[in-house]
Amino acid sequence: GQFLPTEWVLAIDRQALTSSLNILASSMLAVAIFSLATMFSAFQAAAQSATPRARPLLTEDHTAQSAVSTFIGAFLFSLLALIGVTSGYYAEAGLLIVFVLTLLMVINVVVMLIRWIERLTSFGGVEEAILSVEAATRRALNREWKCPNFGARSIRKPPENSDPIEAVSPGFIQTVDIPKLQAIAEAADVQIHLSARPGEYVGPGQPVAWATSDASKLRQDICAAMVISETRNMDEDPAFGLIAISEIASRALSPAVNDPGTAISAIAANTRLLSECAGRFQAEADDPATRVSIVPIDMSDWLTCAYRAIARDGAAYVEIGIRLQEAFVMLKVADADLFGSRVKEFSKDAIKRAEAAISHDADLKALKSAARDFS
Repeated sequence: GQFLPTEWVLAIDRQALTSSLNILASSMLAVAIFSLATMFSAFQAAAQSATPRARPLLTEDHTAQSAVSTFIGAFLFSLLALIGVTSGYYAEAGLLIVFVLTLLMVINVVVMLIRWIERLTSFGGVEEAILSVEAATRRALNREWKCPNFGARSIRKPPENSDPIEAVSPGFIQTVDIPKLQAIAEAADVQIHLSARPGEYVGPGQPVAWATSDASKLRQDICAAMVISETRNMDEDPAFGLIAISEIASRALSPAVNDPGTAISAIAANTRLLSECAGRFQAEADDPATRVSIVPIDMSDWLTCAYRAIARDGAAYVEIGIRLQEAFVMLKVADADLFGSRVKEFSKDAIKRAEAAISHDADLKALKSAARDFS
């Protein structure tokens, strides 16, 4: 404050600054409470209209977190500054500094309010939920392609003369520490084969891994290299994201909602995600020195997660059936080796479901025409 010009210091009125801080403190508290209530309502709406699996993704929204933290921070700033000003803690030069900081805080709040209002126009909507789940699933897919099979070799069956290792407690596998398992295998001079991937439900009585020797001694160490939880997440489990999107479609197709448009958006989202697997699917790892192996990705299981529930719940909607057939054709064209035979079976299954649910001949004819590439 000693370096500020005297005329600047004398231009600040303590009463005017106090009134400004009073207004800022009272208004920011109300805005922060309103924003928190809005966020809570959006989370509830997303869980009810879309799927509860989308709620954790909405809570991670950067704009919402920034808005609430800015409003709470502005409230605390104005409250503490008000205490300092009214108690005479600041000298005249200090009042000028507080005034400048208050102006900067007001500008920050105004900018954040504009961003927050713009965000509220779509926050918590069904389409927003689909896009959020799709983005999270895409991140999981990118991690999978960046490090196929988490760095382990891809083998369908466990090695010969290996013993099963059961999970210590029931739950879903969330992640696997392959480098730690590699160190365990090297120290014990064994081969470790994982018979379950992230997302699978395991527990006592069900083998989660196999070891060529000393299986009972290695059980605790191997299970400690896995995160087994009560719930699934999308970090390393793309199939869970496909399931969440199909759940949104199933809820939209329920008689209480009757919203085929949302189901069509869900089909498009899952098709975009699966089409990104074309040409990138790697079934085998090339490093024979790796002592840890894992079962490969089952693309049929991913297709089941993405489409079976939609085909079941949307069997009576010809528009849903046509979009499904179009999606199957797109996947076949994208990668015939990966999807060709698999989507053909799904196409036949969807036709059978539609034949049992649709009575109008013209609708069935249109649906079968969309599936002509699989006939």
